[in-house]
Amino acid sequence: MKNSAFSSRKFKYGSLSVIMTCVIIAAVMLFNGVFKLLADKYLWYTDLTRDEIYTLSDVAVQALENVDKDVHILFCDDPDNLEDDYYSKMVYKTALGLAEKNDYVHVDTVNIWREPSAVNRFKNNSKDAIYASDIIIYSGTEFRVYRLKSMFTFNDAASDTPWAYSGEKKFVSGILAVTQAESPIACITVNHGEPFMTDSALQETQYIFQLLEDGGYKVQLLDLAKDEIPEDCRLIMVYDPQDDFLVSDGVSTISEIEKLDRFLDGTNALMVFMNPTTPLLPNLEEYLEEWGVKFDRHTDNLGKIQGTTIRDYQNSLTEDGMTVVGAYATYGLGASLHSDMRTTYPPKVIFKNTMGISYSDMYEKSTYTDEEDPSYQFDYGYYYNDGISREMYDIFLSPATATAVVDTKVVGQANAKDPFKLMTVTRESRMVDNENEDYSYVLACGSTDFLSSTLLLSNTYGNTDLMLSSLRATGREFVPVGLKLKPFASTDIETLTTAQANRYTIALIVIPTLITAIAGVYVLVRRKYA
Repeated sequence: MKNSAFSSRKFKYGSLSVIMTCVIIAAVMLFNGVFKLLADKYLWYTDLTRDEIYTLSDVAVQALENVDKDVHILFCDDPDNLEDDYYSKMVYKTALGLAEKNDYVHVDTVNIWREPSAVNRFKNNSKDAIYASDIIIYSGTEFRVYRLKSMFTFNDAASDTPWAYSGEKKFVSGILAVTQAESPIACITVNHGEPFMTDSALQETQYIFQLLEDGGYKVQLLDLAKDEIPEDCRLIMVYDPQDDFLVSDGVSTISEIEKLDRFLDGTNALMVFMNPTTPLLPNLEEYLEEWGVKFDRHTDNLGKIQGTTIRDYQNSLTEDGMTVVGAYATYGLGASLHSDMRTTYPPKVIFKNTMGISYSDMYEKSTYTDEEDPSYQFDYGYYYNDGISREMYDIFLSPATATAVVDTKVVGQANAKDPFKLMTVTRESRMVDNENEDYSYVLACGSTDFLSSTLLLSNTYGNTDLMLSSLRATGREFVPVGLKLKPFASTDIETLTTAQANRYTIALIVIPTLITAIAGVYVLVRRKYA
């Protein structure tokens, strides 16, 4: 039949259309497959997340630019499995980004279910467990093992849902830790009533440990009454003590103060955090006065001694005036600790429930004036005796409108020329030879809330960056200052107000309907007049 269906023009063009469609679909699928392989290999992707979670920051790249050793980042599972999990994929992409930017970083994977012995050398003992989700950073014989959960930040220890990504900071601190010539130790004192010995207290203070680890330190608890200070210890932190430190007084033959003093004879650092409710600790506070630090206390008519609290209604984040926004010192050693933070819009550094600090009676108030630039002028505390030279500098000050109170009674008033000291640093200088000096440091702060989890985990406030800067300066180790947490976008509708929810609902109903209607009218008109 000449006009059979199979030989008709309609069939021929229809068949050609089907074949072309199949070819185009096959070509698109082939292109997508090849592009995915190339994208996975060369990291071709666009980060559309609000805080660029998948994009390596410039700060992270700069922090590692002086590393000169090969570093391996080992994931304990196959790449396909890492890619399948939302959180492990995020960490894996960060590692690949580091490897792309730094030739010395190598990313490896091993399936520990098939090869469990491959990670045995990263166990401290036979009871240690390494899981498929773990990440290992190593260089030579130095290594750090991180749980996947440690790459994220949680509201509390019991939470399973992270609110921010901190993997970039963890990677940088881990790489710096395994590549430095030695791994310094930071010790935190215990057995003076410090809040580190119970599970409930550890949930709040765990972020102090994390802060020190991010600063490149191995962290240990130290009982000075029983233990000697480790040889590799470079920093001791005294946080919220409730009982005094021992001295040789005829009763005790052990002097914790002498141990601290010998420690600071080396090129080391001491950090002390108290608050207005800290009981008077005569031995420790007398020793701190040798370093210029005198915590402000008030003695009433009955002889009762209490810590004063800085209050400023005009510059507080709370109505009670006790959450004070600190004023940056702009000159001297203290100012150098946060010079990188004093940008056009410096972050607020918060001192909550804080006790002021004054120069001790052993120190003279001195004024430095630059001969070439008289406007460069600042005050500092100075002490010299028997070859010992110490200088005490402001790091943060109160606003001029602040008052010092005990209970509700005002016992002191700041002013523009004499604000309260909120945080100070004292440096002791010693000549090693005719040209070089060695230093030791004491940093003091009258607020234990300064290191609260709320402030350390916040991207809004600068408490964490200040501490990392201080760790870098006093410990003389580079730490990743400026690396921010990357919060996840909230998808919880409970965070919306009723008005916002109504607006979004109307918009999602009306806009798609309107677009469809306009497109339909356009097609009908075109067909009518075609």
